[in-house]
Amino acid sequence: MGRQEVRALTAAVREAIPSREAGGRVIVMDLVVGSSPADEKATETQLLWDVMMMGVVGSPERDEREWRKIFEDAGFSGYKIVAFLGIRSVIEVYP
Repeated sequence: MGRQEVRALTAAVREAIPSREAGGRVIVMDLVVGSSPADEKATETQLLWDVMMMGVVGSPERDEREWRKIFEDAGFSGYKIVAFLGIRSVIEVYP
């Protein structure tokens, strides 16, 4: 998804979920550039995946800084990124 689509989607999700105190949270599973362990194969895979995503959907994979901006723009109060399953990460986002 492009930046505008992701921003619109996260803003709509933020409006639809309950408050953090009421247990609201969003779980995102995606590649977060730079979040995997510093492993040559993981880095190479991330970079190749990034190039593929730019070619296929016109949008590169995002690093933590880009995800933080998306979440802040949508009105979320915080997030936590956990590297999981090789190059994939789980992002827990809080309203």
